[in-house]
Amino acid sequence: MLRFRLFPFDDAGQRLRLRRYMIAAATSIMFVLLLTLCFMEGVLSAAPFVVASLYTLLSIAIFYALFRFGWNKRAKDRSLTVPMMLCANVAVTFVLYHVGAARPVFLLMYPVIMFFGVFRLQTRTLLGVALLSLSGYAVLIWLLFQTDSGVVSPHIEMLQWIVLAAVLVWFSFMGGYVNQLRRRLKESEYDELTGIYTRRRILQLLGREKIRCDRGGGPLSVCMLDIDRFKNVNDSLGHAAGDEVLRKSVRVAQGQLRAIDFMGRYGGEEFLLVLTQTEIEGARECAERVRKQTEHSRFTASWQERRITMSIGVAQYRRSESIQELLERADAALYRAKTNGRNRVERE
Repeated sequence: MLRFRLFPFDDAGQRLRLRRYMIAAATSIMFVLLLTLCFMEGVLSAAPFVVASLYTLLSIAIFYALFRFGWNKRAKDRSLTVPMMLCANVAVTFVLYHVGAARPVFLLMYPVIMFFGVFRLQTRTLLGVALLSLSGYAVLIWLLFQTDSGVVSPHIEMLQWIVLAAVLVWFSFMGGYVNQLRRRLKESEYDELTGIYTRRRILQLLGREKIRCDRGGGPLSVCMLDIDRFKNVNDSLGHAAGDEVLRKSVRVAQGQLRAIDFMGRYGGEEFLLVLTQTEIEGARECAERVRKQTEHSRFTASWQERRITMSIGVAQYRRSESIQELLERADAALYRAKTNGRNRVERE
Protein backbone atom coordinates (compact mmCIF):
# COMPACT_ATOMS: atom_id res chain seq x y z
CA MET A 1 0.00 0.00 0.00
CA LEU A 2 1.38 3.42 -0.96
CA ARG A 3 2.03 5.82 1.90
CA PHE A 4 1.30 9.50 1.50
CA ARG A 5 4.36 11.65 2.15
CA LEU A 6 4.07 15.17 3.52
CA PHE A 7 7.10 16.23 1.46
CA PRO A 8 8.03 14.89 -1.99
CA PHE A 9 11.06 12.66 -1.53
CA ASP A 10 12.37 12.83 -5.10
CA ASP A 11 12.71 16.60 -5.59
CA ALA A 12 14.99 18.61 -3.31
CA GLY A 13 13.74 21.91 -4.74
CA GLN A 14 10.13 21.07 -4.00
CA ARG A 15 10.97 19.93 -0.48
CA LEU A 16 12.64 23.30 0.15
CA ARG A 17 9.68 25.23 -1.26
CA LEU A 18 7.26 23.20 0.85
CA ARG A 19 9.26 23.90 3.99
CA ARG A 20 9.18 27.63 3.22
CA TYR A 21 5.47 27.35 2.62
CA MET A 22 5.02 25.65 5.99
CA ILE A 23 6.46 28.76 7.66
CA ALA A 24 3.86 30.88 5.85
CA ALA A 25 1.15 28.37 6.76
CA ALA A 26 2.16 28.52 10.43
CA THR A 27 1.88 32.32 10.29
CA SER A 28 -1.59 31.97 8.79
CA ILE A 29 -2.59 29.63 11.62
CA MET A 30 -1.34 32.26 14.06
CA PHE A 31 -3.59 34.77 12.27
CA VAL A 32 -6.60 32.48 12.75
CA LEU A 33 -5.75 32.16 16.45
CA LEU A 34 -5.68 35.95 16.73
CA LEU A 35 -9.08 36.07 15.06
CA THR A 36 -10.35 33.52 17.57
CA LEU A 37 -9.08 35.66 20.44
CA CYS A 38 -10.80 38.74 18.99
CA PHE A 39 -14.01 36.77 18.59
CA MET A 40 -13.88 35.53 22.19
CA GLU A 41 -13.28 39.08 23.42
CA GLY A 42 -16.24 40.38 21.42
CA VAL A 43 -14.09 42.55 19.11
CA LEU A 44 -14.98 40.51 16.02
CA SER A 45 -18.50 39.30 15.33
CA ALA A 46 -19.32 35.73 14.36
CA ALA A 47 -19.96 36.16 10.61
CA PRO A 48 -16.66 37.89 9.65
CA PHE A 49 -14.77 35.57 12.02
CA VAL A 50 -16.11 32.49 10.25
CA VAL A 51 -15.55 33.95 6.77
CA ALA A 52 -11.97 35.06 7.48
CA SER A 53 -11.04 31.82 9.24
CA LEU A 54 -12.46 29.55 6.54
CA TYR A 55 -10.85 31.68 3.81
CA THR A 56 -7.45 31.43 5.51
CA LEU A 57 -7.67 27.68 6.14
CA LEU A 58 -8.89 27.04 2.59
CA SER A 59 -5.98 29.09 1.22
CA ILE A 60 -3.55 27.00 3.27
CA ALA A 61 -5.00 23.80 1.82
CA ILE A 62 -5.01 25.06 -1.77
CA PHE A 63 -1.40 26.25 -1.71
CA TYR A 64 -0.29 23.03 -0.06
CA ALA A 65 -1.90 21.05 -2.88
CA LEU A 66 -0.19 23.26 -5.47
CA PHE A 67 3.21 22.54 -3.92
CA ARG A 68 2.66 18.92 -3.02
CA PHE A 69 1.53 17.84 -6.47
CA GLY A 70 3.97 20.02 -8.38
CA TRP A 71 1.45 22.35 -10.04
CA ASN A 72 3.51 25.34 -8.83
CA LYS A 73 6.24 24.37 -11.31
CA ARG A 74 4.18 25.88 -14.11
CA ALA A 75 4.61 29.35 -12.58
CA LYS A 76 7.60 31.59 -13.23
CA ASP A 77 8.15 31.91 -9.48
CA ARG A 78 7.77 28.34 -8.29
CA SER A 79 7.60 29.52 -4.68
CA LEU A 80 4.30 31.34 -5.49
CA THR A 81 5.44 34.21 -3.27
CA VAL A 82 3.26 36.96 -4.75
CA PRO A 83 0.01 34.91 -4.93
CA MET A 84 0.39 33.89 -1.28
CA MET A 85 1.12 37.48 -0.25
CA LEU A 86 -1.94 38.76 -2.13
CA CYS A 87 -4.20 36.11 -0.58
CA ALA A 88 -2.95 37.10 2.86
CA ASN A 89 -3.56 40.79 2.04
CA VAL A 90 -7.18 40.07 1.15
CA ALA A 91 -7.75 38.31 4.47
CA VAL A 92 -6.11 41.08 6.51
CA THR A 93 -7.98 43.88 4.71
CA PHE A 94 -11.30 42.07 5.20
CA VAL A 95 -10.65 41.66 8.92
CA LEU A 96 -9.54 45.29 9.30
CA TYR A 97 -12.98 46.40 8.17
CA HIS A 98 -14.66 44.45 10.97
CA VAL A 99 -12.38 44.70 14.04
CA GLY A 100 -13.16 48.31 14.94
CA ALA A 101 -10.92 49.55 17.75
CA ALA A 102 -8.48 46.63 17.26
CA ARG A 103 -7.62 47.89 13.77
CA PRO A 104 -4.16 49.27 14.71
CA VAL A 105 -3.18 45.82 16.01
CA PHE A 106 -4.02 44.04 12.76
CA LEU A 107 -2.24 46.70 10.71
CA LEU A 108 0.95 45.01 11.87
CA MET A 109 0.05 42.06 9.68
CA TYR A 110 0.86 44.05 6.53
CA PRO A 111 4.61 44.32 7.34
CA VAL A 112 4.59 40.63 8.33
CA ILE A 113 3.24 39.78 4.88
CA MET A 114 5.88 41.98 3.22
CA PHE A 115 8.61 40.20 5.15
CA PHE A 116 7.88 36.95 3.29
CA GLY A 117 8.82 38.65 0.03
CA VAL A 118 12.11 40.10 1.23
CA PHE A 119 14.28 37.17 0.15
CA ARG A 120 12.36 36.39 -3.04
CA LEU A 121 11.18 39.59 -4.72
CA GLN A 122 12.77 42.61 -6.34
CA THR A 123 12.01 46.18 -5.28
CA ARG A 124 9.53 46.78 -8.12
CA THR A 125 7.46 43.73 -7.23
CA LEU A 126 7.51 44.56 -3.52
CA LEU A 127 6.37 48.10 -4.30
CA GLY A 128 3.51 46.65 -6.35
CA VAL A 129 2.38 44.49 -3.42
CA ALA A 130 2.71 47.48 -1.09
CA LEU A 131 0.61 49.62 -3.45
CA LEU A 132 -2.15 47.01 -3.50
CA SER A 133 -2.10 46.83 0.30
CA LEU A 134 -2.28 50.60 0.64
CA SER A 135 -5.03 50.83 -1.97
CA GLY A 136 -7.06 48.20 -0.17
CA TYR A 137 -6.66 49.98 3.14
CA ALA A 138 -7.58 53.32 1.52
CA VAL A 139 -10.79 51.80 0.13
CA LEU A 140 -11.47 50.35 3.57
CA ILE A 141 -11.14 53.79 5.20
CA TRP A 142 -13.43 55.31 2.58
CA LEU A 143 -16.05 52.62 3.23
CA LEU A 144 -15.80 53.23 6.96
CA PHE A 145 -16.35 56.94 6.38
CA GLN A 146 -19.70 56.04 4.81
CA THR A 147 -20.95 54.45 8.04
CA ASP A 148 -22.13 56.31 11.08
CA SER A 149 -19.79 54.69 13.59
CA GLY A 150 -17.09 53.22 11.36
CA VAL A 151 -14.39 55.83 12.08
CA VAL A 152 -14.01 57.43 15.48
CA SER A 153 -11.18 59.75 14.50
CA PRO A 154 -10.63 60.41 10.77
CA HIS A 155 -7.32 62.14 11.43
CA ILE A 156 -5.99 59.09 13.27
CA GLU A 157 -7.08 56.81 10.44
CA MET A 158 -5.28 58.98 7.88
CA LEU A 159 -2.18 59.12 10.08
CA GLN A 160 -2.21 55.33 10.33
CA TRP A 161 -2.42 55.11 6.53
CA ILE A 162 0.54 57.47 6.11
CA VAL A 163 2.64 55.56 8.64
CA LEU A 164 1.71 52.27 6.98
CA ALA A 165 2.70 53.69 3.59
CA ALA A 166 6.09 54.79 4.92
CA VAL A 167 6.72 51.38 6.51
CA LEU A 168 5.69 49.35 3.44
CA VAL A 169 7.71 51.51 1.05
CA TRP A 170 10.73 51.17 3.34
CA PHE A 171 10.21 47.41 3.41
CA SER A 172 10.06 47.39 -0.39
CA PHE A 173 13.38 49.16 -0.90
CA MET A 174 15.19 47.32 1.88
CA GLY A 175 13.72 44.01 0.78
CA GLY A 176 14.83 44.61 -2.81
CA TYR A 177 18.32 45.46 -1.61
CA VAL A 178 18.52 42.31 0.53
CA ASN A 179 17.23 40.21 -2.37
CA GLN A 180 19.88 41.69 -4.67
CA LEU A 181 22.63 40.83 -2.19
CA ARG A 182 21.22 37.32 -1.82
CA ARG A 183 21.17 36.81 -5.59
CA ARG A 184 24.78 37.90 -5.91
CA LEU A 185 25.82 35.58 -3.10
CA LYS A 186 23.91 32.71 -4.66
CA GLU A 187 25.49 33.32 -8.05
CA SER A 188 28.93 33.11 -6.46
CA GLU A 189 28.13 29.89 -4.59
CA TYR A 190 25.81 27.89 -6.83
CA ASP A 191 26.21 26.61 -10.36
CA GLU A 192 23.55 28.24 -12.53
CA LEU A 193 22.81 25.15 -14.61
CA THR A 194 22.68 22.40 -11.99
CA GLY A 195 21.90 24.32 -8.79
CA ILE A 196 24.74 22.69 -6.82
CA TYR A 197 27.83 24.37 -5.41
CA THR A 198 30.39 25.93 -7.71
CA ARG A 199 33.96 24.63 -7.81
CA ARG A 200 35.17 27.50 -5.64
CA ARG A 201 32.51 26.95 -2.99
CA ILE A 202 32.80 23.14 -2.82
CA LEU A 203 36.56 23.46 -2.35
CA GLN A 204 35.95 25.98 0.44
CA LEU A 205 33.62 23.48 2.14
CA LEU A 206 36.16 20.71 1.66
CA GLY A 207 38.81 22.91 3.27
CA ARG A 208 36.52 23.53 6.23
CA GLU A 209 35.88 19.81 6.65
CA LYS A 210 39.62 19.12 6.39
CA ILE A 211 40.23 21.43 9.36
CA ARG A 212 37.48 19.72 11.31
CA CYS A 213 38.98 16.32 10.52
CA ASP A 214 42.48 17.43 11.53
CA ARG A 215 41.05 18.44 14.91
CA GLY A 216 39.65 14.98 15.49
CA GLY A 217 36.19 15.59 14.09
CA GLY A 218 35.83 12.19 12.45
CA PRO A 219 36.61 10.70 9.02
CA LEU A 220 36.17 12.47 5.70
CA SER A 221 35.90 11.05 2.19
CA VAL A 222 35.40 12.44 -1.30
CA CYS A 223 33.99 11.03 -4.52
CA MET A 224 34.95 12.28 -7.96
CA LEU A 225 32.09 11.67 -10.44
CA ASP A 226 32.32 11.81 -14.22
CA ILE A 227 29.54 11.22 -16.74
CA ASP A 228 30.60 8.59 -19.26
CA ARG A 229 30.91 9.64 -22.91
CA PHE A 230 29.37 13.01 -22.20
CA LYS A 231 31.07 14.59 -25.22
CA ASN A 232 29.20 12.18 -27.49
CA VAL A 233 25.90 13.48 -26.09
CA ASN A 234 26.82 17.08 -26.89
CA ASP A 235 28.14 16.21 -30.34
CA SER A 236 25.23 14.01 -31.43
CA LEU A 237 22.25 15.54 -29.62
CA GLY A 238 23.30 19.12 -28.95
CA HIS A 239 24.13 21.16 -25.88
CA ALA A 240 20.51 21.35 -24.71
CA ALA A 241 20.48 17.56 -24.34
CA GLY A 242 23.86 17.75 -22.61
CA ASP A 243 22.50 20.27 -20.13
CA GLU A 244 19.57 17.98 -19.37
CA VAL A 245 21.96 15.08 -18.77
CA LEU A 246 23.91 17.22 -16.29
CA ARG A 247 20.77 18.24 -14.42
CA LYS A 248 19.42 14.69 -14.40
CA SER A 249 22.70 13.29 -13.09
CA VAL A 250 22.81 15.85 -10.30
CA ARG A 251 19.23 15.07 -9.21
CA VAL A 252 19.99 11.35 -9.12
CA ALA A 253 23.17 11.84 -7.07
CA GLN A 254 21.54 14.25 -4.63
CA GLY A 255 18.89 11.65 -3.91
CA GLN A 256 21.55 9.39 -2.40
CA LEU A 257 23.17 12.01 -0.14
CA ARG A 258 22.56 12.88 3.48
CA ALA A 259 21.83 16.36 4.76
CA ILE A 260 25.42 16.67 6.03
CA ASP A 261 26.99 15.85 2.64
CA PHE A 262 27.95 18.36 -0.06
CA MET A 263 27.96 18.23 -3.85
CA GLY A 264 29.62 20.63 -6.25
CA ARG A 265 30.37 20.93 -9.93
CA TYR A 266 34.10 20.40 -10.19
CA GLY A 267 34.29 21.15 -13.91
CA GLY A 268 32.46 20.29 -17.12
CA GLU A 269 30.77 16.93 -16.52
CA GLU A 270 32.75 16.22 -13.33
CA PHE A 271 31.23 16.52 -9.87
CA LEU A 272 32.71 16.32 -6.39
CA LEU A 273 30.99 14.78 -3.37
CA VAL A 274 32.25 15.69 0.09
CA LEU A 275 31.06 13.01 2.52
CA THR A 276 31.49 14.02 6.15
CA GLN A 277 31.79 11.49 8.97
CA THR A 278 32.36 8.81 6.33
CA GLU A 279 35.16 6.28 5.98
CA ILE A 280 36.30 4.85 2.66
CA GLU A 281 33.96 1.85 2.67
CA GLY A 282 30.92 3.98 3.44
CA ALA A 283 31.94 6.38 0.67
CA ARG A 284 32.32 3.48 -1.75
CA GLU A 285 28.82 2.23 -0.88
CA CYS A 286 27.39 5.72 -1.42
CA ALA A 287 29.19 6.00 -4.75
CA GLU A 288 27.88 2.59 -5.79
CA ARG A 289 24.30 3.68 -5.00
CA VAL A 290 24.80 6.80 -7.12
CA ARG A 291 26.25 4.73 -9.96
CA LYS A 292 23.38 2.22 -9.92
CA GLN A 293 20.67 4.87 -9.75
CA THR A 294 22.32 6.75 -12.60
CA GLU A 295 22.50 3.58 -14.68
CA HIS A 296 18.81 2.88 -14.11
CA SER A 297 17.73 6.45 -14.91
CA ARG A 298 16.80 7.63 -18.38
CA PHE A 299 16.66 10.99 -20.09
CA THR A 300 14.63 11.89 -23.16
CA ALA A 301 16.28 13.40 -26.23
CA SER A 302 15.12 13.39 -29.86
CA TRP A 303 11.94 11.61 -28.68
CA GLN A 304 14.01 8.69 -27.39
CA GLU A 305 14.90 7.52 -23.90
CA ARG A 306 18.64 7.36 -23.45
CA ARG A 307 20.80 5.76 -20.80
CA ILE A 308 23.28 7.60 -18.59
CA THR A 309 26.24 5.96 -16.84
CA MET A 310 28.82 7.36 -14.49
CA SER A 311 32.35 6.48 -13.37
CA ILE A 312 33.39 7.35 -9.82
CA GLY A 313 36.66 7.55 -7.94
CA VAL A 314 36.66 7.44 -4.11
CA ALA A 315 39.33 8.50 -1.61
CA GLN A 316 39.46 9.01 2.16
CA TYR A 317 41.27 11.97 3.65
CA ARG A 318 44.57 11.22 5.34
CA ARG A 319 45.30 13.52 8.22
CA SER A 320 47.58 16.45 7.39
CA GLU A 321 47.64 15.82 3.63
CA SER A 322 46.72 18.74 1.39
CA ILE A 323 43.39 19.07 -0.38
CA GLN A 324 45.23 18.85 -3.67
CA GLU A 325 46.75 15.50 -2.69
CA LEU A 326 43.34 14.16 -1.65
CA LEU A 327 41.77 15.23 -4.92
CA GLU A 328 44.63 13.78 -6.94
CA ARG A 329 44.07 10.39 -5.31
CA ALA A 330 40.34 10.56 -6.01
CA ASP A 331 41.05 11.62 -9.59
CA ALA A 332 43.49 8.71 -10.00
CA ALA A 333 40.77 6.31 -8.81
CA LEU A 334 38.36 7.90 -11.29
CA TYR A 335 40.89 7.39 -14.07
CA ARG A 336 41.11 3.69 -13.19
CA ALA A 337 37.33 3.45 -13.33
CA LYS A 338 37.41 4.96 -16.82
CA THR A 339 40.21 2.73 -18.10
CA ASN A 340 38.67 -0.41 -16.57
CA GLY A 341 35.51 -0.10 -18.65
CA ARG A 342 33.53 2.86 -17.25
CA ASN A 343 30.25 2.69 -15.29
CA ARG A 344 32.09 1.50 -12.18
CA VAL A 345 33.44 2.68 -8.83
CA GLU A 346 37.12 2.53 -7.92
CA ARG A 347 38.59 3.42 -4.57
CA GLU A 348 42.13 4.57 -3.81
